[in-house]
Amino acid sequence: METPQSEERSVTLFLVLAGPSGVGKATLTKALLQRHPEIHRLHTVTTRPPRPGEKPGDQYVFVDRETFLRMLERGELMESSPVYKDGNLYGMPNKILNQVPPDKDIALIEVDIRGKEFLKRRYPDCVTVLIVAPIEELAERLRRRDPHMSDEEYRRRLTTALEWLQAAPTFDYIVENPQGEMEKALAVLEAILTAELHRPHRYLRRHPILNEMGVFASGEDLTGTDGAPAR
Repeated sequence: METPQSEERSVTLFLVLAGPSGVGKATLTKALLQRHPEIHRLHTVTTRPPRPGEKPGDQYVFVDRETFLRMLERGELMESSPVYKDGNLYGMPNKILNQVPPDKDIALIEVDIRGKEFLKRRYPDCVTVLIVAPIEELAERLRRRDPHMSDEEYRRRLTTALEWLQAAPTFDYIVENPQGEMEKALAVLEAILTAELHRPHRYLRRHPILNEMGVFASGEDLTGTDGAPAR
């Protein structure tokens, strides 16, 4: 049984980044976090082992299968049926926004297409961003990342990449990340961050200038109960 969303802490902005394998999500996220320490990266839970250079508690908490299933039984994960891919289990902790420390108010998470859809239903005010690159570049990056990948797995990942592109209209924003143009992609991400933080229901939460003028009652919640802007 899921813990009601209302028991979670609230944040000013919840960024959800998604995209196919090899598109450069991790590199963009790392660069964005370095430039914007006010953003807190949320972590999910997986049974897969860490890859070289991955640190537990960054994007993932790494657990064994038995621990994962116990967490599922105790209701510590949001979804009743976790994602199963590559022979591993993936899930999101319940009340995931409680991971954000008190001195930060922007959350960021990297997810797959199912995770994006789930989070958009649960947090309607979250901002979804699709990272894309030309399909031929994705194919090259996949081969370069894992030269021993089987042909079957390679075809599966390319098919998944095409499915991502078909889902593009369902996202709030699209950011292109072609080879060698990460700075441009990062600039677009930062522009999205700036624009979203200047939407009234977010800006006034951080800078309640109109409250001081008596337009809103002091401390009034500027978001609806579902997390969307109040009408």
